Amino acid sequence: LLRLSKCAESPIMLVSGGEKKRVNIGTELLTDPSVIMLDEPTSGLDSTSAVALLKMLKGLARQRGKTVITSIHQPSSAVFRSFDKLLMLADGHVVYFGNPVDSLQYLKQQQYECPGGYNAADHWMDLLVTDSAIDEDTTSNGGGSMLEAKRKLIAAWDNDSVADDIEKGGHENQSFLDAEDDGTIETNEKKYNATWLTQFWVLTHRSMKNSRSAVFTLMNVIKAVGVGIVTGLIWFQNENTEKTVIDRSAYFFFTMSFWVFDAMFTALMTFPSERQIIFKERASGSYHLSAYFMAKTISEAPTRLSLPIFYMIISYWLAMINPRFVVFLGTTFCTMLSVLAGESLGLLVGASVMDPDRAMTLTVVLSLALLLVGGFFVDNMPSFIQWVKYLSPFKYSFDSSLQMVFDRDVPCDGSGVLELICGGRSEGHATSEEVNDFLGVQGSIGFNIGILILIFLVPRYGAYWFLNRKKGGERGA
Repeated sequence: LLRLSKCAESPIMLVSGGEKKRVNIGTELLTDPSVIMLDEPTSGLDSTSAVALLKMLKGLARQRGKTVITSIHQPSSAVFRSFDKLLMLADGHVVYFGNPVDSLQYLKQQQYECPGGYNAADHWMDLLVTDSAIDEDTTSNGGGSMLEAKRKLIAAWDNDSVADDIEKGGHENQSFLDAEDDGTIETNEKKYNATWLTQFWVLTHRSMKNSRSAVFTLMNVIKAVGVGIVTGLIWFQNENTEKTVIDRSAYFFFTMSFWVFDAMFTALMTFPSERQIIFKERASGSYHLSAYFMAKTISEAPTRLSLPIFYMIISYWLAMINPRFVVFLGTTFCTMLSVLAGESLGLLVGASVMDPDRAMTLTVVLSLALLLVGGFFVDNMPSFIQWVKYLSPFKYSFDSSLQMVFDRDVPCDGSGVLELICGGRSEGHATSEEVNDFLGVQGSIGFNIGILILIFLVPRYGAYWFLNRKKGGERGA
């Protein structure tokens, strides 16, 4: 229909202007609208492309039963004559409505005949458009001034007569409309022309392409690998002794902090950057908001989680935090959950505060507050603010990882790190429970992972709620 088969696999930036226009129209046709309104669709096109585009639109009207309403910019004679109906306006007043060809006869009746071989559209513009750069006394067709011609045409048009003709024509369909209002005629028109699963599949495919180009980039891979190497070298080959207890716990707090921050601030701009697209497509009935949100959530997860996996593979074994492979898998899983939880918080802020500057400010304050109460920096917080730590993804990922790492007794080495347990002796050992108590770990592994999953799910639902709530206001803005 749109004659785009030959460029179906081409990037949009490589197609011609006419093809871009047809792609733009095609995106609106996906919902099978009854009425298509276009604002200057031929602008920027050469005359041949403009005629081809108008022929395509006329085919939509004739073959598919669509109503096509369009404004037009500097139409050629062929484009001008291709319309079924022409509406001419001047200063908000109707000066003509009818067949484009008949408009020339109407002008002749008003003593403003179009010169032979002259573009009818240009002749209309000469009569109706006044410009401050052109002297009002400039004449058109050797007659009075352009301003006088416009006033005369405004006064000459009989709106009431045309309205009566339209009303008479409407009476022919009144019985059908009355029957439809009474419910005796059923309409098959649906708000969405594709099923939820189809919408979800198409949106997932689109989001995966976008996320690969935005998240899984060469620079991000280099960043993950580079930070992993640096981290692994700084914590290089930690032994299971008393003196490395604080170092190994610091490794995990740094890891969780880095990846939660990365996910939170990356996700923050997801909805503000796509705001116009989301509400435009939602306004046209392209898809359910739930289909878009689920597609966005699921499609970006693989690319977003692949980077911390690269980091963990490199840094964990360089640092030799715990030689057991099952501990590596468990701590990597906790890292991935913390990334998803941080992403959820970023999505929540981005959906609730669409202004990028305000969203960034709020996220900085929120993320640093949750970091400070995460359990590494401060042990004795005032009672009135202690509740904040139970909202921190840093705390739960940190505590669950520590319980996995310190799963066996830690030999005392006289370093004094575990002074309260080892008493400065180089003999004996500290049990895993004693080490975890010393580090302030709270809750079981299952409890901490469960809360991380909760932090992953609840803010995402909040983000969806804010998007759904703001839809009407944004569309009306």
